[in-house]
Amino acid sequence: MNNMWPWPADTQLDIARRLLQSYRAALMALKPETCRQLDAEAVRFGQGWVEEKAETANDEDFVQATEAADLAGVTPAVIRQWASRGYIPRHHISGRTHYRVGDVLAHVEQCREARRNRRTGQPTM
Repeated sequence: MNNMWPWPADTQLDIARRLLQSYRAALMALKPETCRQLDAEAVRFGQGWVEEKAETANDEDFVQATEAADLAGVTPAVIRQWASRGYIPRHHISGRTHYRVGDVLAHVEQCREARRNRRTGQPTM
């Protein structure tokens, strides 16, 4: 029996979210109204990731920390931490700090690749 998770770069949070989304899809098929009510409650508690939404930002867009966090699946504090550590650049637009979508997503992918390599024993670049 193969018990390897098919997405080796996933964090424990990613795994939990993938599993929850499969349960959510089953509930939506059986009881859509109940699923919508639970989704609304989750959003009310700040867990907007439960809702499926189409991403419309392109790599060249500039967004604030909250929007960047939504795209990356992290908190705004993590986005600010990445910037202060030099992982992503800050851009000051109209007196406010913004982040380029492409920079944020590239850093997310770089983190995933590093986790994947650690878990599969491949050397990191």
